[in-house]
Amino acid sequence: MIWTLVIVIAAIACWQLKGPSAVEASLHSYVDQILVVLPRMAAALLISGFVQVLVPHDLVKRWLGKSAGLKGVFVATGVGALTPGGPMLAFPLVIVLRNAGASTASLITFLTAWATLGFHRVLMWELPLLGPNFAAVRYLASIPLPFVAGAIVLACVAAAERREARPR
Repeated sequence: MIWTLVIVIAAIACWQLKGPSAVEASLHSYVDQILVVLPRMAAALLISGFVQVLVPHDLVKRWLGKSAGLKGVFVATGVGALTPGGPMLAFPLVIVLRNAGASTASLITFLTAWATLGFHRVLMWELPLLGPNFAAVRYLASIPLPFVAGAIVLACVAAAERREARPR
């Protein structure tokens, strides 16, 4: 409902500010983007379906589950940094890992590492476009971020569990 309201308001604003031809151009742009995104999304969801079946749940629980604690943060950082692809692959993979028993801390750490330490992005974009000095400084500055995110989540979860354990 909220997105429908946002779309209607945006369409009205577009019509009022730029006229009906702008609304038509927006709809053409929408169709063009859908034609690009749908095949990628379909492929990503198919891959996540295969991964869901292939990844052993007990392995995920052991290395990324709630009992993994800080070890899970380190493993999730490494896996996130080595996971190639964009959000259409990473987010379905997070759903697979969550369904297999990965903890919230591991999932947030994975996403943070994927977003900040994705090695494929360094090789494909940063090195060629921004140069080795920038890429190295940016990468080194980002290394602590997944660990910090994971530690914050672990602390929040521990605090919530202590609060729930208190007698009322």
